[in-house]
Amino acid sequence: MPDHTHQYLTKLILTHDIEEQCSVITGWLKQHYHLDVVGIFLKDPRTTRAHFFPQNVSMNMARKFEGLLAEVNRSDEIGHEILFFSQNGKALDMFVSQDPLESTKPIGMAIPLQARDRSIGTLALFADADVFQDLKTKPEGPPFVSLLSSLLENTFSHELKNNKIRMLNLYQTVSSSLAYIGDLQELLTTITGIVTSELLCEESSILLYDEGTNEFEFFTAFGETGMELVSRQFPAHRGIAGRALREMKTQVVNDVQSDPDFYGTIDKEHDFQTKMIISAPLISGDEKVGVINAINKIENEYFDKEDDQVLSAIADEVALAVKNARLFEYVVDSYCKIRQGLNSCKGCERPLKSWTPCVRQLELSGV
Repeated sequence: MPDHTHQYLTKLILTHDIEEQCSVITGWLKQHYHLDVVGIFLKDPRTTRAHFFPQNVSMNMARKFEGLLAEVNRSDEIGHEILFFSQNGKALDMFVSQDPLESTKPIGMAIPLQARDRSIGTLALFADADVFQDLKTKPEGPPFVSLLSSLLENTFSHELKNNKIRMLNLYQTVSSSLAYIGDLQELLTTITGIVTSELLCEESSILLYDEGTNEFEFFTAFGETGMELVSRQFPAHRGIAGRALREMKTQVVNDVQSDPDFYGTIDKEHDFQTKMIISAPLISGDEKVGVINAINKIENEYFDKEDDQVLSAIADEVALAVKNARLFEYVVDSYCKIRQGLNSCKGCERPLKSWTPCVRQLELSGV
């Protein structure tokens, strides 16, 4: 085995990052088989993400490849037969042929990638017709396809394990904040910082719901524009946040301009552009507490199912914290201040996850 092939295979086996692994695969295929273009389209049913990795492809051609392979992979059924395509002017024509080498035009081969009992995507190879004479050796495609499929599936499995560890660490971070931060404003500001960091977004905010007025209030936020909105109120039936609370379901919108419920007034007033948003309702039992928002994924990415899971998990904890804080405030207002007098209450640390008895009552009872 040539040294460079051994080095590529070593990298493929040791790499647990899907993007890096695809880069190694495309580099190896181009070098070893003298291909013009290699593209890998991967789908992962555990998330809504679709990965597309072309190498040395113009932006225009990359879009054509991505559209073609997305269409090929529209079904979750296991695999598809090998497809061929050629360039017809500015378009790509896809066809099934037992002898695609009749064409002298540059052609492509779309080969299904399968692992265990599912389809994981498609490998696209593009070269002159005579190059495909060496590749088209078996009905299932070139001999390296099964190896690449197994390696990519293994990387997906590692990625899933890493995501589970990340979720556990995130939950511990949020739980620790709930346990040690007594002030609700400080707590929720900390939470919005965690959301912005974990979801890699520009801004995040927490809007609390006032059932009496049917309004949202920006209670806290992380980000320059969000901070300007603190204490701002707007109707709770408006916007994507309003829909999230009304339907009691997290809303993931990656193109807000095309969403009929998008409330653009705030953007206009603050010279800000909301491109995408994920809004999770804060629900505690049957009580609607508010919503938590993450806005504009950075680096031109999109919010996906993983982001939905992360924000929804945080929302559950935040809703309980706000409900407990409101309960404590009600008790202080209705019992401590009224029954004992405004000047007699020494004050208590506000509990967020458990009840703390009144300081004065503890002293009176000799505890």
